[in-house]
Amino acid sequence: MQNKNYDVLVVGGGHAGVEAALASARLGKKTGLINLYKDRIAAMPCNPSIGGPAKGIVVREIDALGGEMAKAADATALQTKLLNSSRGPGVWALRVQSDKVKYAQYMLDKINNQENLDLIVGAASDIFVDDNNNITGLGLSDGTIISAKTIVLTTGTYLKSEILQGVERFKSGPNDEITTSGISSALKRFGIDLLRFKTGTPARIFKDSVDLSQATKEPGTDAQLAFSFSTKKFTPVADQELCYLIHTTDETKKIIEDNLIKSAMYSGTVDSVGPRYCPSFEDKIVRFPDKANHQIFIEPESNELDTWYIQGFSTSMPIDVQEQMLRSLPGFKNMRVKHWSYAIEYDCIDPMQLKPSLELKKVHGLFLAGQINGTSGYEEAAGQGLIAGINAVKYVNQEEPLILRRDEAYLGVLIDDLINKGVWEPYRLLTSRAEHRLLLRNDNAEERLKHYGYQIGLVKKQEWNEYQEAIVKMNQVINDLNEIRFTPKSDLAKVLSNHGVEINRGYSGMELIKMPIVDPNDLIAFVPSMKELRVNELQSVVINARFEGYVKKEKELVAKLAKLEKKQIPIDIDYSKVENLATEARQKLLKIRPLNIGQASRITGVNPADIQMLLFYLKANYANEQK
Repeated sequence: MQNKNYDVLVVGGGHAGVEAALASARLGKKTGLINLYKDRIAAMPCNPSIGGPAKGIVVREIDALGGEMAKAADATALQTKLLNSSRGPGVWALRVQSDKVKYAQYMLDKINNQENLDLIVGAASDIFVDDNNNITGLGLSDGTIISAKTIVLTTGTYLKSEILQGVERFKSGPNDEITTSGISSALKRFGIDLLRFKTGTPARIFKDSVDLSQATKEPGTDAQLAFSFSTKKFTPVADQELCYLIHTTDETKKIIEDNLIKSAMYSGTVDSVGPRYCPSFEDKIVRFPDKANHQIFIEPESNELDTWYIQGFSTSMPIDVQEQMLRSLPGFKNMRVKHWSYAIEYDCIDPMQLKPSLELKKVHGLFLAGQINGTSGYEEAAGQGLIAGINAVKYVNQEEPLILRRDEAYLGVLIDDLINKGVWEPYRLLTSRAEHRLLLRNDNAEERLKHYGYQIGLVKKQEWNEYQEAIVKMNQVINDLNEIRFTPKSDLAKVLSNHGVEINRGYSGMELIKMPIVDPNDLIAFVPSMKELRVNELQSVVINARFEGYVKKEKELVAKLAKLEKKQIPIDIDYSKVENLATEARQKLLKIRPLNIGQASRITGVNPADIQMLLFYLKANYANEQK
C-alpha cells in the first residue's frame, strides 16, 4: 500500500463511512475505505433498527440524494412500521426492524463490488498535511503511508474508546473490537478541540430463555411502505417478524435504587456526557423517581441469530446487578445472557469547528461525519457521511459544496444545528428541532431533494425518469379529483355513509379528499388514476390538499427567511471593528465565521440586536459585495 494514491480516503466502515465511500466512488473518484476489519461493515452495535421519528425521514432523504441506506433497510427488514400515524403528517415516520447480519452483508457486498473503491484493512494512526494545512495523506499503524487529496473521518465510537461496567474500565471498541488513539492525537496537533461523550447498549438474551406469554405482541403496519423510491417488493405484515412489549416491575426499580452507587454513571467512573434521549436505565430511575414502571421492547436482531435485543434497558451496572435487573422483568426469570450491557466512552470533536460542508475549518480537505461530530444514531451518521462524501468529491473538483437549507431537509437542520449551536451531549434528531417540519415530511423527500441527487450524478437516469413518471401520475390524480363530482345519491356517497360520513350536496373529489373524516382509500374505486399511485405518493396528494393553506404560508415564510441567506458575510471580516456587538456574540461569530446573515442569526448567543449591528456594518463597508 506504500505510496498508493487516492482522490478520497474514508476512515471507518460504519454507516457514515459506507455512504461517504460509495458516493465518492460512484462519482468517479478513486476511493479507499479504511476499516479495522474486512468483514465488519455497517454494523449495528446497538439497536438493530433503521428509522423512527425524524430519523426515518432522514433515510428517505438519503435515498432521494442517491445514498444506499434506504435500499439496504428495505431489503433486509424483519418488520416495517409507520409511527405516529394517528398524529399530524409532519411527524409521520417509517421504522424497520433490521436483520443486522443481512444488513451488514448487503453493505459489504456493495463495497466489494463498487468500481473505483478499495477496502483497506488497517488502523489509521496519523494524518498528514502540507505547510498550508492541505491534506496530503494518512498513515496506518503498521507504517503504511497512503496519499490522498482529501480524507473523510467517520470513526464512530472508536477514538480512544473505553468500556464501562460498574467500576471496571478497560480500553476497547464496541463488542471487544479494536480502539485507536492516533487520530485523536493528530486532531489535537491541528488545534482541534475534542469532547468526551458516552453511549451504551443493552444486553442480548437467548431467545429460548424468555417466556413471551407475558408480553404484548407488537406487529408491523399493514401497508406497502418502503424507505426507497426504488423498492418494488413488499413483505406482507403476516410474514413479518413480531416485536414484543413488557414493563419493568417494582422489583426492577428497587434493585436500581439499592445498587445505584455501583453504576459507572453514579460511582464517579464516567467522565463523559451521555445521550439525554436514550439514557441508561438507572438514569431513568434517577430522573423520573415517581414513575414506577418503564416500557421495554423485546426485538429480534436477525433470523440468523438466537438473541433478543432488550430495547430501553441499557445500563452500566456491574454484571451481577445486571443479572438481578434482567431476572426481575416479566418472563425473564430463567433468561440466559449472550452479551452483557455496557457503556462506552469515546472522543469526538466540537462540531462548531466545521464548515457547513462538514470540512474542518483548520484543515483543508479534511471532512468529518457521524459520531465523531458529536451525534448519535445510524441515520444521522449515514446522512452526514453521504453529504461529506459528496462534498469531498466537490472539493477535489474545486466545485461549490452541497449545503442543504433547514427548510429543504432534516439533514440541513442536523448540520446547521451542529455547526451553529454545537453539542453538549450526543445529538439526536427530533421533529421538534425543525421549525419547518410541515415541509419536511416522510412523503415528499423526492420532491425536496431528488433533483440534487440527479444533478450530482448519484441518482441515475432510469430512476429519474421513473420519478418524472410518478409526478405525471400524481398530477393526473389531482386533475381528476378536481374534475369529478359526487352527488348524495352516488355509489361513493353510500360507501362514505357506511363509514359514518354523510354528504348532503354535490362535492368534487378534491373537496372530499380535503375532509379529515374521509378515508382517501374510499375514493380509489371511483377515481381510477388513484390506483396507479404508491402509498407515499397518495399520502403526498392528500397532505398537500388538506394542508394547502398551511403549506402555502410556510413557504411564504421560508421565502422571507431566504433573503437573509443571500446577505453574505465576507470570510475575512474583522468582527472587532463591528461596533456594539455583545461580547458573547463577537466570540461566537469569530469562532464559527458564518457565511451569511441567516446562519449568523441561528448561532446561540447572537441576538437580534447583534444582527442589526452586523447589518449596519456590512452596509457601510461591504455594500458592493451584498447580494
